Amino acid sequence: MSPSSTQRTSDARERARQIADRQARSASANRRWLQAAVIAVLVVIIAVIAIVYTQTRSTDIPDAGPVPSSANQYGGIVLTKDGIVKNSSDEASRDVNDLKTSTVSASASDGQSATLPVGLPTAEEAKKNGKPVRLTMFQDYNCIHCAEFEKAYGEDIKKKVLDGEIELEVRNLNFLDAETTTEYSSRAAVAAYAVAEQVSTEKFLDWQEEMFSHQGEGGLKNSELEDIASKYGADIKGAMDSMDYRPMVNVTVAESKENGIQGTPTVYVDSTETQTTDFSSALDEAIKAKKES
Repeated sequence: MSPSSTQRTSDARERARQIADRQARSASANRRWLQAAVIAVLVVIIAVIAIVYTQTRSTDIPDAGPVPSSANQYGGIVLTKDGIVKNSSDEASRDVNDLKTSTVSASASDGQSATLPVGLPTAEEAKKNGKPVRLTMFQDYNCIHCAEFEKAYGEDIKKKVLDGEIELEVRNLNFLDAETTTEYSSRAAVAAYAVAEQVSTEKFLDWQEEMFSHQGEGGLKNSELEDIASKYGADIKGAMDSMDYRPMVNVTVAESKENGIQGTPTVYVDSTETQTTDFSSALDEAIKAKKES
């Protein structure tokens, strides 16, 4: 017996509904695939833009630039009880293609020898220069071991500087720029130059203590660096916007590497490279010997 007209109509409607359902599911799946593909493409585009931006920023840094008024020609910030030494550089600008090299050997507290970085006093000079012990620190504001060193010895170093027992030279490096996407180590080094141009020795060391307290946070934004500097009386927005001191950071880093600095912190007491574990005793002995000479 053939199906009735009503049955045929009902069957046709059911087939049509099933077809419509399949098409709807297919369309929904296609939309999801399309959305996923669009998101994947956007992620790739953003990643490429970030890489290009970072590379462009790096390649746009001039080879040469001015020496900050707060630095010597080697990029060091020198802090004394009388203040931060200004305008001490023999050169108005430095070029990363014209590095200074040292041929002088340095002694080390572990008995090994190394090249004495340029600008540091030799053992003989340190004995005769009539100055306090020179403590030279090669550091990176994004370095966890530098932050640990600051936490362990920062207060004692500050007291000895303010009491006139030592002079402190800080050379800020950017070995850990690759740890962030914003070249934080370099930007922090630029900030240090700008802060040192405007504040006292004590204020700078207080600023530096706070800077190291942010180590491990992924790097501060320029606005955050500016806010921290303002707490200690320095307006560094112009320096952070212009990045005029950025070439000097590169010179300091390249010259340090050229003269044997391989990591941070690296610490010299006058002409002797000192292990951080022996630091306090080595510094106290050098101060005592200086007073007795």
